[in-house]
Amino acid sequence: MTDEEPGLLTLSQQARRWVMAVRENPARKPAARNWCARSPEHQAAFDVADAAISNIVDPASVRFRERQNSHKSDSRPRSPWAKLAIAASLAALLLLGAHFVLGQNLRSPSAPTPIASSDGKYDDAPLIFTTRKGEVRNITLADGSVVTLDTDSRLLVRMHRDRRDVTLDHGRAIFAVAHDVSRPFTVTADGGTTTALGTRFGVERRAHCQMNVVLYEGRIAVTPPCETRKSSASAAKSYLQPGERIRYSGTPTVTGNAVTEPAPANDEQWTIGVKSYDDEAVNVILAEVNLYSDVKLVAASPEIAAMRVSAELHIRNPESVAKHLARALGLTVENQGSDRLVLTK
Repeated sequence: MTDEEPGLLTLSQQARRWVMAVRENPARKPAARNWCARSPEHQAAFDVADAAISNIVDPASVRFRERQNSHKSDSRPRSPWAKLAIAASLAALLLLGAHFVLGQNLRSPSAPTPIASSDGKYDDAPLIFTTRKGEVRNITLADGSVVTLDTDSRLLVRMHRDRRDVTLDHGRAIFAVAHDVSRPFTVTADGGTTTALGTRFGVERRAHCQMNVVLYEGRIAVTPPCETRKSSASAAKSYLQPGERIRYSGTPTVTGNAVTEPAPANDEQWTIGVKSYDDEAVNVILAEVNLYSDVKLVAASPEIAAMRVSAELHIRNPESVAKHLARALGLTVENQGSDRLVLTK
């Protein structure tokens, strides 16, 4: 990827080329970062391209398929021309897939990447999925359920013949559960559980004993995290309806200290990286933006933190968010070192 004749390419096309250049040669990362730093629009276009292309091909799934199909493969060596033809076909498919995914409505999650589950075996050895800070990925489990894993998250998956057990060690995830009445799908966080047969819901666990669950479709049963009760007593269950959210404050109590309320309209927009806020407090916005970057965005005073704003923001780009909030609220942005942006008057 070079800067030759950039005017001949749209911003999205340039972003796709930069993403592919970095994937082919990691040494191009500094040059790609410089391109992204030109404007918030460059960074946003790069993020969208990277997310889309990431969900077209996944090395882990490719390696799994190679292992699964190795015994079926033709042992005869392929000719050089055959190898070139296969490589060309794969390249064409990748480009076609990138074009297709990037052309979709941003509110629709990208096509999930198939991931193996213990080579198809049902045992107690968990599959572990993690994301780095700033990374969001889609995972397809062996049963067909799809997980969207948020930044800085860790998920453990165990598939059994009579149940499907998932543990959210930390972070946030949305689960689109494949219907299987014979195998309940349960997500556990700090001992609290969310159980479904076939539905779509989200679970968040950022701190000890703090669990948030939101239901998008279907019906789920939720038990509180860190619940103190007699061993013989069964856990108290809460049943959510679509559009509802239940939050646990982090205080271990018999009741679970739960709050059930309507879920925010923008709840799952973190999956696309662009989130719409309606009369939201600045401190709430900053807390979410800071999940995605080592560059921290902070308010200089409680007064600024309490200000409210309506805006559509690229939550994975702190520089873009800082500039937008500053314009909307009449503030200035101070750079304190390379990893701290301060909103001040």
